Amino acid sequence: MKPITATTALMLFALSAGMGHAKDWTPAWAASPEAVWSTEFDFPTGLPDSIAGQFIRQPLTLAWGGDSLRITLSNSYGTRPLPVDAATVAPGGAAAALEGQEQPVLFGGNPWVIIPPGARITSDPVALTIQAGQRISITLRYGDDAVAQDFHWDARETSFVLDGDRIDEEITARVSLAGVLTDHPAEMVVVAMGDSITDGNGATMNEDVLWPDFLARRLAPQGVAVINAGISGGRLLSEGMGESVLARIDRDAFAVPGIDAVVLLIGTNDIAWPGSPFAPDEAPMTLERLQAGIAAIAAKARIHGVRLIVGTVPPFRGALPGTPMEATYWSAAKDTLRSEFNDWLRKPDLIDGLVDFDAVLRDPDEPSRLRPSFDSGDRLHPGDVGNKAMAAAISLELLKGEKQ
Repeated sequence: MKPITATTALMLFALSAGMGHAKDWTPAWAASPEAVWSTEFDFPTGLPDSIAGQFIRQPLTLAWGGDSLRITLSNSYGTRPLPVDAATVAPGGAAAALEGQEQPVLFGGNPWVIIPPGARITSDPVALTIQAGQRISITLRYGDDAVAQDFHWDARETSFVLDGDRIDEEITARVSLAGVLTDHPAEMVVVAMGDSITDGNGATMNEDVLWPDFLARRLAPQGVAVINAGISGGRLLSEGMGESVLARIDRDAFAVPGIDAVVLLIGTNDIAWPGSPFAPDEAPMTLERLQAGIAAIAAKARIHGVRLIVGTVPPFRGALPGTPMEATYWSAAKDTLRSEFNDWLRKPDLIDGLVDFDAVLRDPDEPSRLRPSFDSGDRLHPGDVGNKAMAAAISLELLKGEKQ
């Protein structure tokens, strides 16, 4: 790889980032970045021991089509430059890419890029005709001194560390890859934002059965592009397994090209974490703090001219059985707060629309629990059937603000 000075890298970043947000470029896929946590955290990262010099192939499914695409790479939480020596894109999943269908991805006309600390970059266009719902694979070859400080933990998709044409390791996290844009304009762009329920925890791996996936497939024929900005462990007000929604919504939603609406489902972890092993010394959440957080997001949405659709918080009694969380994650007091928050959200004086996920997912015989047929098995996250029911509750009229 040709040596690059810091000044050249910064100029390249400015050029490629500016090229990535042209008026008619539409988001077709996204994975919100998170800072890679230390080994002391409760969950393994799902990353390889090192990305230095590695080829990592990441399959994904597009929510929108076009005749060319760009990819966005992130070093948002990096404290050092991240070298990417090469990138390719190919139609199909991992196997298709192994058959020699890769096309090179360029950055400011170069096959390599160095991403400055704290930055995201967008590639030059790649001519590739794709359809909504189509699979593609993006392969990144990292520089010999690359360090992963930026990732998306709960990908719900297997990626592959390659050794030539051989799969050397399977990983469950996204690395550096933050978005895909296509060149066909959509009539409407919707961002789904939330915690692990939106990020897909509980959904079957590699099957595209998250509730935003179901919504994207249903609405794409009607001209709507839906992307997913969920982060497992996300919270409205505080840092969890990623920045709070208040801290990241400008970057992950309002900065999305062409955005028209956000569907926000958040609050479970704000209510449940205090007093649990996740936050044992944190004071209990209050209704007033939750209300203030939603009000702050509603004000941001109005400034950006974006419709804000908020979902009620589903029930979670008995969550995470057989884990250290079981005894403290749920309590009667936390469930009362959840109900009070949902009742407040149902009043239409602040947000632009409501989707009542609580009503969709709760057990009619015991409303503090998930309906068994919708439960993934952990009594917290919906499974595939529950995700489909959630998507079905979101109408195009609600997203557009039309009378239903």
